[in-house]
Amino acid sequence: LGGSPGYEHSFLVRALSQDPSFEIDSIVRKGKDDSGRDTFLIQAGGGRGAALTSGFPTTRESLFAYDTVIIGNLEGEFFGRTQMELLADFVSVRGGGLLLLGARTFLQRGIAGSALEAALPVELNDRRGGAATRPDDEGGAAHNVVTVTPEGAVHPIMRIAATPEQSGKQWAALPPLASSSPVGGPRPGATVLAVTQSSNGAPVPLIAIQRYGRGRSL
Repeated sequence: LGGSPGYEHSFLVRALSQDPSFEIDSIVRKGKDDSGRDTFLIQAGGGRGAALTSGFPTTRESLFAYDTVIIGNLEGEFFGRTQMELLADFVSVRGGGLLLLGARTFLQRGIAGSALEAALPVELNDRRGGAATRPDDEGGAAHNVVTVTPEGAVHPIMRIAATPEQSGKQWAALPPLASSSPVGGPRPGATVLAVTQSSNGAPVPLIAIQRYGRGRSL
């Protein structure tokens, strides 16, 4: 579910579509119609499109039919209280996977204080970063640079080359990000896989994961 057309959405859909075991439904918010209501570009199979016309599955059954939900650059205010609770249950009860990414998703405080906040691996009520985050032992994090943590160096999610050494070189070769989202420190039980440096010099989580109930969030 993308908040607007963008490179990240197109890349994710294209990359995931290379795996024939995945069946992907895609929703992109295009803008507003003459009545001021959101409009969406929906690509869905198996007759599931009818449940996505409002930009999100309308019932518990239709949401729980999925294995994973990816939300990119979509402000928390888009979701109502019931939808937030439904997403939290999707992870903890259904055992689904939830990935949140993009600056708009964390820009406002729409998720903070909601049922969904507890499912996330980072705090949202403290945007100064957290002392529990730490860069790789070889050096500190730099502003908007992706710095893999020791935990991230050995985690399968971060394995982008044949060996840990090659993966480390690939991550180190990445250019700095244009910006990073000012989130708080990790929750107890979460694992931070990569950090960066915020504008105030504090290390902040960039990639973090945790188990929540029967599912996982990133």
